[in-house]
Amino acid sequence: MITKKAQKAKKIKTAFDKFDIKHVSVSSTNKFRDATDAWIASYLYKLRFPTGYAAIQGSSVEFGVDMGVYNDIDIDTCAEKAFDRFRTSTRMMPNQYDELKKREPIIHQMVRVALEQLGQYGKPEAPQYGDRQHKIEIPVRFKDGKNGTVPVIGYLDYWFPNHNLIIDLKTTSKSPSGWTLGHGIQASIYQRAIEKKIGKKPQVLFLYCLTRKKDPFVWLEMEEPEDFLNTFRNTVITMHNLLDKFDSKEEILSVIPHNPDSFYWSDGKHIAANLYGSPSEGS
Repeated sequence: MITKKAQKAKKIKTAFDKFDIKHVSVSSTNKFRDATDAWIASYLYKLRFPTGYAAIQGSSVEFGVDMGVYNDIDIDTCAEKAFDRFRTSTRMMPNQYDELKKREPIIHQMVRVALEQLGQYGKPEAPQYGDRQHKIEIPVRFKDGKNGTVPVIGYLDYWFPNHNLIIDLKTTSKSPSGWTLGHGIQASIYQRAIEKKIGKKPQVLFLYCLTRKKDPFVWLEMEEPEDFLNTFRNTVITMHNLLDKFDSKEEILSVIPHNPDSFYWSDGKHIAANLYGSPSEGS
């Protein structure tokens, strides 16, 4: 009789299997590279960090923009619906009144700017029924051999097949002067995945809608993806190598330093207490 332990051992072919990691993403590898302690909490201990106001603001803006690009709803209505989503999603959060007052004009502006900018390309192709974004999946190789790849899964915002164009929407207070590593990797993965799907390299643009009133948007185009793709691949290799060295998440946690000043932990002191035994305080 084969025991459950023996069955599990038979299924383990890579270190990713050992820790039940079925796929990677741009966000997971960014977190691994930038804050390995937070990655351990999220992907090995399966602990969920709280969602803050900024993230909810971004998802609310995306909700309003989706209404406009896919349903031809007027811009003012889309902006109001986006703010309604933000208000509902933050109902139980502290200091909601002040945040609503501060963020209402920002949300309205971002939705309007995004819809005005996206409007020049017409209507994008709708995702599969029930999905908000287009799912992409490609393998990334971390070692030689039959079992040397792991799927990379991601979700892109807007796909315009008639223009062979991908557009991703970002909301931020800081105007980008160029590609950050994380966003550059994201754009490069999108481009490579769609190229593999249709046999032709698409143009990839990121639209940044900003909080400022003057020049409230910035466009970036991905033109040189190879360095970003190489960095992504090397990060996945390093991730696998780390997992391969240890048999348990507790062992990995014990050799990775904890950085309480990382923004990942700003709202995650209860998670730090769970992992490290006491609330985490920044210096």
